[in-house]
Amino acid sequence: MADAAVQSSNPAARQRAFAAAAVAAGLDPADRWVGGYVDYEWDHLRALLEVYGIRPEGQAAFEFGCNVGASGVVLARLGAEVTGVDVDPAHVRVANANIALHGVARRARAVPVADTRAMPFADGAFDLAVANSVLEYVAPGQLAAVIGEIHRVLRPGATLLVCGTASRVAPREAHSRKWLVNYLPRGLDPLFGRSLQRGLSPLHLARAIRGRFEVCQGDRWLAARRRLHGRASASMRLADRLARALGIAPGWLSPHIELVLRRL
Repeated sequence: MADAAVQSSNPAARQRAFAAAAVAAGLDPADRWVGGYVDYEWDHLRALLEVYGIRPEGQAAFEFGCNVGASGVVLARLGAEVTGVDVDPAHVRVANANIALHGVARRARAVPVADTRAMPFADGAFDLAVANSVLEYVAPGQLAAVIGEIHRVLRPGATLLVCGTASRVAPREAHSRKWLVNYLPRGLDPLFGRSLQRGLSPLHLARAIRGRFEVCQGDRWLAARRRLHGRASASMRLADRLARALGIAPGWLSPHIELVLRRL
């Protein structure tokens, strides 16, 4: 019954199916980061794609960590054939309901993958990949293997866009909004009785992509900030100047890691 509702041509039925899938996953369909996420990414992800010269039309695209499918919907709307993956089957159901809700089910799908270190796709299956606000959730000990698997399923020369990725260099953790937690060693977690949410270490990511991807975004990071925010703040300009002095991409220094990578 739920699958029939998801595939229905009736917009109201698709909306109800999306809401039901979201509630079943423990999500609020009215939340900005659930029901409003596609609209947010239509403005934000689309802007990044345009500024960085990434053209999804006609591409076989891969959304790593699809969550509720917002990035996949945007890629499909822009003409890509999209496959999304997530380790949470409930989120995959929400993503597929969201894909249907936005009328792109012929171009996009989401599938559950229990272990993203071994994904059910052929070598070089995709031309483009997006990892949006997800790599910080990969266990540090698994990151290299996960990046290696993304490398495997992309064709040589394909693009991987890493964006929205909370960085461990930021004094305030992007998701929990807690100050200085990024700087606490993981060995202290038992004192808190749980694993604290931290951003992704740029150095850790740099080691994982070495020999697999190269950074190729040039000097467009600051232009992307202006496109998204209407201006470049003093801290953004400082990060850009510092990165240039160090000979690295500014996206390495941002509170949210943002990189355009080419698959070697």
